[in-house]
Amino acid sequence: MAKNLKSVTNNNKSFNEINFLKNYGNILLLVLVAIIMVILNPRFLSLRNILNLSKQIAPTGIMALGAMFIIMSGGIDLSMGFGVSLVAVVLGIVYLNTDSILLAIIVSLITGVLMGVLNGVIITKLKMLPFITTLATMSIFQGLAYLFLFGKMAWVRHPFTVFLGNGNIFGIPFPFIFLLIIYFIGYLILNHFKLGVYTIAIGNNEEGVIFAGVNVDKYKFYLYVLSGVLTSICAILLISRLQMTTPTIGGISILLDAIAATIIGGTALTGGKGSVRGTFIGVIIIILIGNILNLLNIDPNYRDVFKGMVIITVLFFDRAVNARQYAKLD
Repeated sequence: MAKNLKSVTNNNKSFNEINFLKNYGNILLLVLVAIIMVILNPRFLSLRNILNLSKQIAPTGIMALGAMFIIMSGGIDLSMGFGVSLVAVVLGIVYLNTDSILLAIIVSLITGVLMGVLNGVIITKLKMLPFITTLATMSIFQGLAYLFLFGKMAWVRHPFTVFLGNGNIFGIPFPFIFLLIIYFIGYLILNHFKLGVYTIAIGNNEEGVIFAGVNVDKYKFYLYVLSGVLTSICAILLISRLQMTTPTIGGISILLDAIAATIIGGTALTGGKGSVRGTFIGVIIIILIGNILNLLNIDPNYRDVFKGMVIITVLFFDRAVNARQYAKLD
């Protein structure tokens, strides 16, 4: 009896340890990355570098939030990267021809909505796979971005964009404050609105949600529209920080960063699992990795190699933790 009680106690202890790692593993990874960065280059802690990081994190963070919602539902949106390029080009063209930053931003947001509508309609009405659909629209958005601006560069300088991309409030960069506002809205959507509840449910058991009488296609459509809106906001922030736009302002790099941040943050590629907090931490980790490579003057081509290694490590860790948990439950 005592032996069995001891076994149960040990099992509970192991189960609690696994839960702790699953819930706080990304935080431990963030602390580890930060410690390594301080050791490798003390300049990491300089105020100038920290302020610069807080500006860099905003565009990737906003795209990662959109990726989180889509992946949690069991889907994927590969078009976001070049969607940023298309929105940025549209904003630049409208601003150059009208000299109205307000109109340019409104048209940019509408462009993001239309991109989301296109993906949503093809996926929900034509029943095409999200991977194939967004791979095709990614190519469309890339081509349109080059056709509209002919591969050239356009300057977008306005007091509003200067503040949006480089301003500060009480010494805190406004892009970071704006990111926190967007993430708070994302938290509310995920945890207190039907869209968030059904996103998790669809990712866990889509057939069960259908049998419960929920219009799954409608909520999937909403998610892709949300992804399009966040993509357009990401583009607006990028333009505001750089004060210029080109067809290459987005692309594969920022898409991979966003998806990597989402995965590192604990969002399951199979859907049904994820959190706004975890995604935010994942974004910080991805930005920190890129920052330390810059501070160490490492070839930029190695950046994606390191990020890929981090993703594989996180996926392996998550698989191992889940495997142990299932073994204990069996």
